[in-house]
Amino acid sequence: SSRKKGPFVAINCGAIPRELLSSELFGYIEGAFTGALKGGRPGKFEMASGGTLFLDEIGEMPLGEQVALLRAIQEKEITRIGDSRIIPVDARIVCATNRNLKNEVEKGNFRQDLYYRLNVISITLPPLRERREDIPLLLQYFLQDISIKMGVPVAHMNLGIMDYLISYDWPGNIRELQNVVERMINIANGEDISVKHLPQEIMHPMKKVDYTPINGLDIQTTVNTKRDKKKQLFAELEHKEIVNLLSKYQGNVSRAAREMGISRNTIYRKMKQYNISF
Repeated sequence: SSRKKGPFVAINCGAIPRELLSSELFGYIEGAFTGALKGGRPGKFEMASGGTLFLDEIGEMPLGEQVALLRAIQEKEITRIGDSRIIPVDARIVCATNRNLKNEVEKGNFRQDLYYRLNVISITLPPLRERREDIPLLLQYFLQDISIKMGVPVAHMNLGIMDYLISYDWPGNIRELQNVVERMINIANGEDISVKHLPQEIMHPMKKVDYTPINGLDIQTTVNTKRDKKKQLFAELEHKEIVNLLSKYQGNVSRAAREMGISRNTIYRKMKQYNISF
């Protein structure tokens, strides 16, 4: 966008004490309150001017601060705490929350005028349990990313793990998946990652994945599409694992089969199915 070269400033509205939130957003002048820094300090709005201000956990913002935030967005100007000088600001606002803000408005916890001022373009990210077909791709990404950050070789992950990961409900969503991958890399300590490295809560008996109709409509076609996509991803991973193991063991089918926990006949059949030759 036209602001791509501008600053990007983030603030977590739920992590800052209520009494400090205004000073963080709008800044203050010297002597504005006890503990104020000499020379004062600019707020996040000033720092983000010309760029983007990211308000994380906007649903946690106290009602009193919502009034000041609305005015700053509407008028494109702020006043530092303890000052009378008006400072023009021009920041694009991006917000994130795990709450349903429309419900919060009805409960009286979030200002209606601020909600409609912020709700220009909305992007809803479904929970991981509703897009299980993304798990293999996310798993591969986190596996590579975390391994590089830890300075260790990217570990090989046995295919049997995928059934457990796809069947788990992931109450902690993507953050939980990221933590699980990091934990497995640490526990494996350079070994191939296998089922034994999974956390206990994921090792519980796998649940059947249920897809419920949306608004009472028949979504059997959607379910079949997701199922086919999942089978395709599974086949791609299985193909990759067989090729990797045969390369690792220099074409020794027995060792590759033992590593995967399947028979030699099965691996020969899969090699024929995937057109793999060694």
